[in-house]
Amino acid sequence: MKKLPLLAAALLALPAAADQSAIPFYGAELGAWTQDYVAATNAAATDGKPVFLDFTGSDWCGWCMLMENKVFCTQEWEDWAATNIYLVTLDFPNDKSKVPEDYQKRNRELSKQYGVRGYPTYIVLDSKGEKLGQLGASRDATPAKFIRQLCNVLGIDPPAKAAAAPADPAAKRIVDGIAATMKETEKKALAITDPTVAQFGSLFESASAGLEKIDTAGAPEKLLAAFQSLRAAFAGMKTEIAKLDQEKKLKEFANPPAGLEKAMETVHNAFEAFVAEAAACGIEDAADLLDF
Repeated sequence: MKKLPLLAAALLALPAAADQSAIPFYGAELGAWTQDYVAATNAAATDGKPVFLDFTGSDWCGWCMLMENKVFCTQEWEDWAATNIYLVTLDFPNDKSKVPEDYQKRNRELSKQYGVRGYPTYIVLDSKGEKLGQLGASRDATPAKFIRQLCNVLGIDPPAKAAAAPADPAAKRIVDGIAATMKETEKKALAITDPTVAQFGSLFESASAGLEKIDTAGAPEKLLAAFQSLRAAFAGMKTEIAKLDQEKKLKEFANPPAGLEKAMETVHNAFEAFVAEAAACGIEDAADLLDF
């Protein structure tokens, strides 16, 4: 499923909703999302694997969408889940066509059974269908952090980390500056329930200003070049936002305008390039720090 670049998710706090129609209605495969609760629990009982239930509001719940972008659509999560757990989506969307009618009733019954009081709620079952624990969303969630939390519930060891290389202090300062800027912007974004283009632009302006203030003195040449490319990508994004009707609500766009989508992709790629350079400078947790 194609997502908006993760940066947009962080700024908006209301990223593009996952396309639930792309999640199979029937059948279950280890590590792959399904809406078929019965198939998943039966498969788990056969091979002794646990089950992860995602109670979500896929097309309206901002926190659900945030977790989707920050955790569930990442390669790190997909790689871990592929050998460890069955994944079941129990959706409560505004658009009822996303869920088969018989599943709608079943989802309500399961929600009552597990005492779900808000979305998202993540219920973890053992292979016999017994509840092991419950998890929730977090603004600071990353794939690594969420997997560690889930492993703790399952009583298994989390994936081993590679030995850390010495971190370049200037690189660490820049990474920490970006992380702080994005967290502050995300905090503002979470307070907006139905953002307009103007509000989106304001958030992006704030984030861009924060990046400009970061001290780059002593940064390795390649990292500095990557950071400058990131700043330039932000400038291009601001230009595209300024072209849009500032009063229009973001939810009114069925798809991002072509120019904006291209600008977001440029920012996305710039972040990827920066994270790679930061890792080369010994910042092994750059991807986690930047929620990438």
